[in-house]
Amino acid sequence: MKINRLAAGLLAVVATLALAGCGSDTDSSNDEAGVAAAEGPWSFTDDLGHTVELDQRPTRVAGLIDPLSSLMNYGVKPVATFGWATVDKDPRFEGKDISGITTLGATYGEIDEEKLIEAAPELIVTTVYPTDAKGTIDESQPLYGFNDKAQQETIEKIAPIVAIKMGGKGSDVMASITGLATALGAPEDKLAETKSAYDAAAAKLTAVAKASDVTVTAMYGDADGAYVMKPDDEPITQLYKELGVKFFEPEPEGYYWGIYSWENAGKIGGDLILLQKDGYTEEEILKQPTIAQTPAFEAGQIEPFTSPGLDYVSQTDYMTKLAQYISDAKVVTS
Repeated sequence: MKINRLAAGLLAVVATLALAGCGSDTDSSNDEAGVAAAEGPWSFTDDLGHTVELDQRPTRVAGLIDPLSSLMNYGVKPVATFGWATVDKDPRFEGKDISGITTLGATYGEIDEEKLIEAAPELIVTTVYPTDAKGTIDESQPLYGFNDKAQQETIEKIAPIVAIKMGGKGSDVMASITGLATALGAPEDKLAETKSAYDAAAAKLTAVAKASDVTVTAMYGDADGAYVMKPDDEPITQLYKELGVKFFEPEPEGYYWGIYSWENAGKIGGDLILLQKDGYTEEEILKQPTIAQTPAFEAGQIEPFTSPGLDYVSQTDYMTKLAQYISDAKVVTS
């Protein structure tokens, strides 16, 4: 996948959830983890049905940078991350206390095992992607972020792994990541506060989308062509579609992406482009004459798609921006 996300339902059984702050707001000896320790057994069943049982709730969490950015929005601070970026360069961590977070790797499949051992995690969080629109999971393949099954098995000897399924309904994904955050001791008052703000942002987006005929296209481009997201296959866009946002549906068959060669990119429709920033820039895409002449690009109605995490904080921020993008855009396609 060229984009990272979550989904499905997680079941958590926790003995006692203590209210706790993050960083310097807690007196716990596990300050780096952002939650206070809890006595008693802890059990968690992930989206693959795998159950982790520990003597007490884990306070030292490591793993893939994507779900950890969402957990941090709920007050759960990781001790170490791996993935596509480092926390100091990932915009999702801007304004957060990233001191003490160890970088294990910033390239897919790169995980420094010695540093991971030094970070002493009690739990590792990652994700898993379906292989089709039905949500099929191929468990013969490694979880997301691991180079292969051998690496995954080695890492699992350091700390147990839980996986969040990145497919299906966006609302299920948010319930999933919020459930994990709650199980890890995220403060209940913080969760309630962020949910209230999210509800307001969702209501605003729904109202704006209902009043507009603008069609949105989420896409990515590289040397091989243009990739248009299939809104029902990506939990983030599925969520927005459920809230009323109108999306351009790509014609090429396949899961997740409708892939257009640059020669055929003129067939891409939509009035407002949400462009992923990890591929071609707007300037690079405009060098492709076929797509440069499409109505949305000619009108300059191009905004960034930041792949916001499926947590209340990230979605409140991006839904507010998306509502403004749609309000400012005009219908330019017939």
